[in-house]
Amino acid sequence: MKKSTIADIALFFVALGWGLNFVVEKKSLTMITPLMYLGLRFILSALLMAVIFHKQLKNITKEDIKGGLIIGLFVLLGFVTQTVGLVYTTPSKSGFITGSNVVMVPFLAYFITKEFPQLNQIVGAIITFVGLGFVSIDENLVIGWGDILTLLCALCFALQITFTEYYVKKSNPINIAFIQIALTGIITMGIAIIQEPAISLSYDLEIWGSILFGAVFCTAGAFAVQNVAQKYTNSTHAAVILCTESIFAGIFSYLFWGEPLALKTVVGFVLVLAGVLITEIVPARATECIKESAETTTL
Repeated sequence: MKKSTIADIALFFVALGWGLNFVVEKKSLTMITPLMYLGLRFILSALLMAVIFHKQLKNITKEDIKGGLIIGLFVLLGFVTQTVGLVYTTPSKSGFITGSNVVMVPFLAYFITKEFPQLNQIVGAIITFVGLGFVSIDENLVIGWGDILTLLCALCFALQITFTEYYVKKSNPINIAFIQIALTGIITMGIAIIQEPAISLSYDLEIWGSILFGAVFCTAGAFAVQNVAQKYTNSTHAAVILCTESIFAGIFSYLFWGEPLALKTVVGFVLVLAGVLITEIVPARATECIKESAETTTL
C-alpha cells in the first residue's frame, strides 16, 4: 500500500476515536470540570509519550520546539473552547460544528503555502460541510453559548491542521506532538489548580476510564498518528477525513446518548461520504488518466 493510503486509513481511525470521545467526554463532564478533565487527560498523555518516545525526545531541535509551541497554542485553545462548549450543547452538534473546520482549512492553507486549493477540494469541503449540517443542526436552528465556543474551537483546529502540515514536513512529528500535548496539559492543569484549590482525585472508575481513553487513544495516539500521517497528505485532504468524526459522533450519540437518528441525519451521512469521496477519488482517478494517456502517447 502507498504511504498516502496508509495515512488516510490511519486518519479515519483517529476520526472514529474522536467521534466516540464526544459521547464519553460529555458524560464525564457531568461529574468533573472541563479544565480538570483536560489537565489530567493531557498530562497523562504527555507522560505516556515521554515513556514510549524518550529516545526521539532526546534529539529534540529548536524547529521541533517552535512548531510544537505554535501548533500547541491552537490545540490548547481548541480543546478548551470545545470542552467548555460541550457542557452546553449535545455531542452530535458539537461534532458538527467542530467538523466545520473542513471548510476553513483550504483557505487558511493558502496564506501559508500560497497554493490555492484545487476545485475538487473546495467542492468536496462544501458538500461535506452541508452534510454535517444535516447531521447535527436541529429544526429550530438555535445558536447557543456552547455553539459559539465550539465554532471558535473549529477555527483553532483548522489552524492546527494547517500549521501541522507546514511543520511536520521539516521537523520530527513525534516531538511536535509531545510538545503540543505537554503545553496543553500544563496550562489547563495550572488553571484548574488555581480555580479549584480543593482538588480531589477520588473519581470513580467510570471517570478515570474516560480520562484514560481520552489520554491514550484520543490524545497521545491520535496526535502522533495525525502528525506522522500529515507528512504524506495535504491539510485539506486531512481535514476532510478528520471531519468524519462528526458522523461517528452522531452514530455513537444515537447509540449511547439517546439522540434520535432522523432521515435528515442519514441524508447528512450520505453527503459527508460524497464530499470525502470527491476529495479522495477524483484526484486519484485524474492521476490514473494522465498516466494512461502518457503511456499511450509513448507507445
